[in-house]
Amino acid sequence: MPVDSVVRGRAAALLDGVTRRRVLGRLRAALRELDRRRCSVTVAFTDDEEVRELNRRFRRHDRVTDVLSFHLQELGGEGDPAGQGAVLGDIVISVETARRRAGQRRLGAELERLAVHGLCHLFGHDHRRKPQAAVMFALERRLRRLRL
Repeated sequence: MPVDSVVRGRAAALLDGVTRRRVLGRLRAALRELDRRRCSVTVAFTDDEEVRELNRRFRRHDRVTDVLSFHLQELGGEGDPAGQGAVLGDIVISVETARRRAGQRRLGAELERLAVHGLCHLFGHDHRRKPQAAVMFALERRLRRLRL
């Protein structure tokens, strides 16, 4: 199951190899748990500038955010048969924003949380409405608790 990554911009100075590999390991564990071993995803670790530009271009929000997801096909959840063996899409994380928002948590834990959040979006989950948010956040909690 290919879980690939790229590190761009100022994120390179903030992200060490151990943390990057742990985040990718979290995504691999999540895909295994969901019986989606053959699916692939790419994570782009980048800076606020790039995330703001992507947010402005694709969502028409001229502000930085912590994570963006770009799916390659619309899925109706992690169990959607169309998602078997699929290239799910890209998860773009601002390491700078993650670092600011981590607070007492370590950067690595925050990056893992954001990666799992992005993965849930790739499977078609959303958190705009309370019922959908409850399902998505329960899935996130389940996937973040997995042993690596």
